[in-house]
Amino acid sequence: MTRMNGCLYIRALLIIGILVFSFIHPLSVHAQQGTVITIKTITPTVALPGQTMTVKINITVTGGGGGGGGPIDTILAIDRTGSMFGQKFEDAKDAAQIFIGEQKDQDRSEIVSFGEVATVEMNFTYTDSAGKAALNLAIDQIISPYGFTNLYGALERCVSELTKGRMDAKRAIILMTDGRPTVGVTATSMFTNLAAYAASTGAVVYTIGLGDPGIVTDPVNATLLQEIATAGNGKYYFAPTSDELDDIYIQISGELHGPPATNVRVTENLPTSLVTYNNDATQTPTSISGGALFWQIPLIAADTSWVVTFTVTAQKRVTAVQGVSPTTIIYDRAGSVDIRIDLPPGFAIREVATISMSSSATTITVGSVLSCNATVANYGTMPETFTVGMFANTTRITTTSVSLANRSTTMINFKWNTTGTAPGRYNISITVDPDRAIVGDDPSNNTKSAMLNIGPKYETNILPLIILIMMPFAIIPIVAAALLGRRRGYFSGRSYARAAGTRGSKSLVCPRCHGPLTYYANYQKWYCGYCRRYV
Repeated sequence: MTRMNGCLYIRALLIIGILVFSFIHPLSVHAQQGTVITIKTITPTVALPGQTMTVKINITVTGGGGGGGGPIDTILAIDRTGSMFGQKFEDAKDAAQIFIGEQKDQDRSEIVSFGEVATVEMNFTYTDSAGKAALNLAIDQIISPYGFTNLYGALERCVSELTKGRMDAKRAIILMTDGRPTVGVTATSMFTNLAAYAASTGAVVYTIGLGDPGIVTDPVNATLLQEIATAGNGKYYFAPTSDELDDIYIQISGELHGPPATNVRVTENLPTSLVTYNNDATQTPTSISGGALFWQIPLIAADTSWVVTFTVTAQKRVTAVQGVSPTTIIYDRAGSVDIRIDLPPGFAIREVATISMSSSATTITVGSVLSCNATVANYGTMPETFTVGMFANTTRITTTSVSLANRSTTMINFKWNTTGTAPGRYNISITVDPDRAIVGDDPSNNTKSAMLNIGPKYETNILPLIILIMMPFAIIPIVAAALLGRRRGYFSGRSYARAAGTRGSKSLVCPRCHGPLTYYANYQKWYCGYCRRYV
């Protein structure tokens, strides 16, 4: 029972794995046979105005085998130089005949042998039963090996023979050699230019290097053969001995019979307000209209790639983002037409900012709640979801998540309960994207701040209490002094006279001698008998 449960568990994991795998490869489009894999990169991912960014688009067509890929026209170029003499040459002819046997009735093959010169042994011939017999006979009748290696002459002849191939067929060159060029052109660039030209017509170039343990001073030039195959959208194979040639030719045949991608149309839509195309694409566009670059590729053979690289100059602070897919790839394959791929990344401005900030107070006490409002903006060209945080000095108080459409703003409110906070002076700030999660954002405008004084609790309420307590101590001496001064006559007699005139006769004291005064109503004056004068 436990074993059965384990099997069910493993089966469930496999099903989940398949489902997940289908979601993490959105750029691999499956046709009836094989796969078309598209990859696009932009480097660097962020550029300032005036800086250069490199764009690379790679379309790889895998095979899948099983036929259905249309007819194939193949040129087999066989080395018959002196170093091939003996068993190597016999094995090479046998491997070429095995390749012929793998072809279908709708296919055609041509045989070219080369030494110091290249010779067409058999023109393109259909590989039905009669054609296969004729081609095999032509291979058997290639003259015995002799002479030096004019490898460029062989490749040049094969490329020229491609003009005899059918435009609706996949066309290929299979160049097999056991050495390096010893006569004729030897510059690598000449070989790669020739192979690239063949690829530009929709053909593919395969190369096979045949080794020989007995040859140490002049082994096969693997580097050159690799570069020829790469430039020709093909592959390089190495056979340490002639025994491995059979398997290599069978493998190439299987790859050729995988379906190609045909009528491939690639459109790159560059935002001209953000970047400028530098007119330097490694594959010349078929047309250019504004910021739209367009390539028309007749055929990308199975198990080959089409690659273009070009540069742009940033007009603003630009970021490469996966959320934008400006590249459109449309192709036909294996009976399916107009298969479309929208390919990221693209160019965008990613810019968020804090526009303004206001707080409910500049001075509070511990335990009070501070309220802050902030207006934040998304100045970029794409929607953004980002974090906004409130900070006291460098301490993060709280954060919130904001989603904003491009070119839009919103207001956010933060509250800070200062209970448990030490009294002091604090720099209160509101910062968008405090964790720098938005690649390409300029942080110089992300923060707005203000100063806040936090005092001890009840500091602002104790002052009135102190005033109330101290007030009696200030008032009592003033009242006492006034009363004492009146008793001792410190006030002007004129004042008393006016007062007495309103209240009637009243004995007062002289302000000079402090003796009693007498009021004379007739004169309406006070008289001091001791000083003998009116007061």
